[in-house]
Amino acid sequence: MSGMPSPAHETPIELVRLDPSLPDWVQTLLGDDTPAFDHARLYDPNVRPRTYQADAMVLLYGPDGKPLRAVVFEVQRGRNPEKLASWKLYIGHLEREFGIKASLVVFFPDPAVADWYSRQIAQDTVSGAQLRPRSVKPANVPAIVDEELAAAWPARMLLSAMCHLADADVDLIFPALLAALLTLAPDAKIFYHNVTVARLTAAARARWEEFLMTTAVGKRYYDDMLNEVDARAEARGEARGEARGEARGEARGEARSVLLVLESRGVPVPAAIRERILASVDTGQLDLWLRRAATATTVEDVIRD
Repeated sequence: MSGMPSPAHETPIELVRLDPSLPDWVQTLLGDDTPAFDHARLYDPNVRPRTYQADAMVLLYGPDGKPLRAVVFEVQRGRNPEKLASWKLYIGHLEREFGIKASLVVFFPDPAVADWYSRQIAQDTVSGAQLRPRSVKPANVPAIVDEELAAAWPARMLLSAMCHLADADVDLIFPALLAALLTLAPDAKIFYHNVTVARLTAAARARWEEFLMTTAVGKRYYDDMLNEVDARAEARGEARGEARGEARGEARGEARSVLLVLESRGVPVPAAIRERILASVDTGQLDLWLRRAATATTVEDVIRD
């Protein structure tokens, strides 16, 4: 029985939905000579008659509206030998359905898992269908610092940010990350803020907030996001001040981040618990709560002892 989808698995797939050309860009990072195309559209990831669902399938079209080639995009976090057969099925389906060549791009958040799959594929010498996936690790994705590039291709910037959140010099990507977030609709802005900024260390998150306050654009971005949270709180009949809190500082910033993550994931937070989170001044405790908020299904899972 497979495990429940996690943010670490789902977010890269959401980025492909945000920009279907993203897997093709990743292939170019790995040195593939990918032919030009006019536009990209998502294709139904289900392979029939028995349903096997790929994480994402993309068709790349020419200016005449005809598909030129296809890409299967998968995110693989664990070791599962059965995936080798599934990947062959996805590729074969697209090539047979459209009479075009299809490539396989697999994003591995854990380099050790990528190495394990490389060994499994190398040992697969009997099968008549050989896999040649393009394995992508966080180290393969460059840290994007160009703000114009980030604004033009926000999905690329967000994938880049996800791969470099633990870097010692993560501050270098802050301007480009802000430029990408500013292009998104309010709901998407909050979601991608949570899967990037919320995963920074407490010290890096504090520096992110300090960075936002240094520019008029950053201040407006921060206020707009908090106003969106306030609006959602009002829609639920809660007091406007509860969603934002009154005090500033590191502890209050972390408390708001906890509530923001829960808010974006649709986890209900009773007023009493909201007040408890906002009242906490223990940054270590808030950091623990923030990490739990990324996967918790109830607020009680977050604040448990």
